[in-house]
Order: sequence, then structure tokens, then C-alpha cells
Amino acid sequence: MNQTTAYTAEQPPIIQKPYAQMLRETVNLCSLYGIFAVAVHLVISLISLKTAENHVLFYILDIIASLTGSLLPALVLAYLGRGHIKHYLYTPRQKKTSFFDSFLLVVFGLCGCVVVNMLCTMLESYLPETDHKVYLTFAGTIGNFLLMLTASAVVPAICEELPCRGYVYGSLSPYGHLLSVLLSSFIFGMMHSSFTTALFAFLCGCIFGCIRKTSNRFWLSVIVHFLNNALSALGVFIRVTVNSTAYLSFLRISSQIALFVFAGCIYWLYKRKVRIFFFRKCPLPMTKRKKIWCVITSPVLWLFVIAAIAIKFV
Repeated sequence: MNQTTAYTAEQPPIIQKPYAQMLRETVNLCSLYGIFAVAVHLVISLISLKTAENHVLFYILDIIASLTGSLLPALVLAYLGRGHIKHYLYTPRQKKTSFFDSFLLVVFGLCGCVVVNMLCTMLESYLPETDHKVYLTFAGTIGNFLLMLTASAVVPAICEELPCRGYVYGSLSPYGHLLSVLLSSFIFGMMHSSFTTALFAFLCGCIFGCIRKTSNRFWLSVIVHFLNNALSALGVFIRVTVNSTAYLSFLRISSQIALFVFAGCIYWLYKRKVRIFFFRKCPLPMTKRKKIWCVITSPVLWLFVIAAIAIKFV
């Protein structure tokens, strides 16, 4: 055996997988994460329904659901993939926005979530009443508010953004931003309980994804997620400590202000040439038709869709 043959036998050439196969495997892994996350959130939510009268235990279970159902499986998949979650938190060769543009994106995201909340609230008024709503009763003290803020704003903002705008978005970003935003938002929406809540989370996830894509700053989506949930927690605190009339007034006034500020942010961002709704095409040599075909033929994705929809309606 000559020297060239021995060298070839010891170091075989690396065979690159076809891009279509890589995309399908990536969608399958992201959908597998979604199945696990939705299953864990479902089990813990069924347990928390029995503990609604004890708000401390209810929020502790909420924190456990975020840690075990959202964050932990994403960290495992990230470790098995590129080795560290930080590799999924930014897009290489893409510039970051300036500080002022990042500030505008945060205001845009927060006001957009308030507008979406208003639209989903209007939609919910036309839907039949559901039996699985949970109404918490607790004393409106600062300690209870901080517990609610931690469980519903601080922990979810980190434990849900790292998987959705981190691992899922980062895994799919080489195949185009639009696919990354839609699939990460769909998984994010299905992790929430009722139909209207899932729809609200999906639309907010699209806003978070657009901020992540435009700014190339992962932590901006975390900030917007936290501010949105903190605003909701503040609304619940007002309803508990004052009355429902004050809460409705707070919701109506904040929605009206947010609508105008949201439109103003879009205007200023486009005037500064920050294209929020511009999605980069797939840099890989794949046609749009082939990419769509790879996504719709991913078996784990359809399993996730069927399971998630069944959970929402059954």
C-alpha cells in the first residue's frame, strides 16, 4: 500500500449532507423540542389547576414548568448540536443595530404586544366560554406581586426566549429568517394553554422574532418579553388591589397609547432604514419550493402540530 492510499484510509474525506436533508433534520429536532415542551407544560398545568387557591404553590409550579419544559431540553439539544447555547444567540456576519434603534425596537415590541393583546381580547369575547381558566385569589401585597412578577415575567422571559429565539431560531436561521420566525413563534405559541392565549403568544413571538432578526441582539427579545409579562402582572395586581373597573380603564388607556406609539415606531424605524419586516433569503443554494417541501415533509413537525392542536381543543 503506497503512502497516498494509507493517508486516504486514515483520513477519509468529509461527506457533506445535502442541504435538504440538513433542513429536514433541523425541523425535526426543533419539533421534537416542541413536543417535549408542550407535554411538560400540559402535565404541570393540570397539576397547577388543583392548586389555584394556593397562589404560592401555583407560581412555584409555573417556575418549574419554565425550567424543565422550556429551558432544559433546549440546553440539551444545543449541547448535542454546536456545543453551547451562545452559538445560537446571534447571526454571524450580520451587523447589530445602534443603541437608539435598539431602543426603538424595544418600544415597538412592547407596544406591539399590547396591541395584539387588545385584538385577542376582542376576539375572545366572540368565542364560547372555556372551563379551564384559572382565577387566582391572593392578597395584593408587594411580596405577592414580586412572586407573581418572578414567576410570570422574569423566569419565562429567559427560559422561553433562550429556546425559541435562541436554539430554534438560531438552528433555522441559515435557511432564512422567515422560516426561523414562523416556526419558533409557532412552538412558542403552542407552549401556552388556551386557543386565544396560544394565538396571542404566536403573534407576540413573531414580534420577538422580528426584533431578534432586525437587531441581531438576542437580549432585546428577552427585554420585550419581560416588559410585556410585567405589564400583564401589573394589570392583575391593579385588579386585585383596586377593582375590575380600574383594571379595565388601565387596559383601555394603555392599548390606545400603545397603538399610536406602535405606528410611530414603525415610521421612525423605516425612516432610519431599519427594515423590521424584511426577511433575508436563504443563503444556501435551495429554491423556495424545495425549502417548503422539506418543511412540510418533516414527520416530527406534523406529529407536533397534531398533538399541539389536539391539546388546545380537546
